[in-house]
Amino acid sequence: MNLIRYTLFSIIVLFASLVKSEVNTNFTIANDFYAKGNYEEAIKAYNAIVESDNYSTDIYYNLGNCYYKTDNIPEAILNYERALKLKPDNEDAIYNLAMANKLTIDKIDRLPELFINSTWRNLITSRTVESWAYYAVGLIFLSLVFFISYLLMQQVIIKKVGFYAGMFFLVLSLFTFLLAAQHNSIIKESNEAIIFSPTITIQSEPNENSEELFTLHEGTKVTLLESNDSWSKIKLPNGNIGWIKSSEIKSI
Repeated sequence: MNLIRYTLFSIIVLFASLVKSEVNTNFTIANDFYAKGNYEEAIKAYNAIVESDNYSTDIYYNLGNCYYKTDNIPEAILNYERALKLKPDNEDAIYNLAMANKLTIDKIDRLPELFINSTWRNLITSRTVESWAYYAVGLIFLSLVFFISYLLMQQVIIKKVGFYAGMFFLVLSLFTFLLAAQHNSIIKESNEAIIFSPTITIQSEPNENSEELFTLHEGTKVTLLESNDSWSKIKLPNGNIGWIKSSEIKSI
């Protein structure tokens, strides 16, 4: 039985190593295409990696750059947004996304938000879920070190420092764990998309004969409220709501 388990484990490890090696090779090939200015081939190579469910913030960022270089602004925005969804503090993606958004037609103002709400959300999304989790683990380790010093040391002053420092880092670790949980919740609940039609009319109902509400253009980001095979209900940052054909948008 142990031999069978060991064999299965070895096969799994070997398979994982081969997959990782193949992904690294494909990523290197894609990067070479990009470095040589062969953006179309680089796009194919990066997309092949993504289609095999081996995506990362770097792959999406590089894809965004390739599409930007080939003047495909909607795809560039989509991939920059996907890169930032995985790593919100990717400064290069933030900057390039802002540059790409300047090339879109629709300039939509966001509804005013309470300062405390926007500040809290900005804090949560300033780091990835993984980063907040690492901080939490590190802070718990520090709190344990101080609690151990509280238990083992004899000097009163050191015991006090150990106890209060341990409590401080414990509370701080719980706070960072909360930030990780909140960020994970935002990622799961957020459902956004990019419009890919050069010009599209937003309808009041999910059919072409309904009232025409307003017009949007490619590259605009919208929030998806609900969708079916043919139509999606969207919301804009300014609060406007309407229906758009699902084929005209791509989810981030």
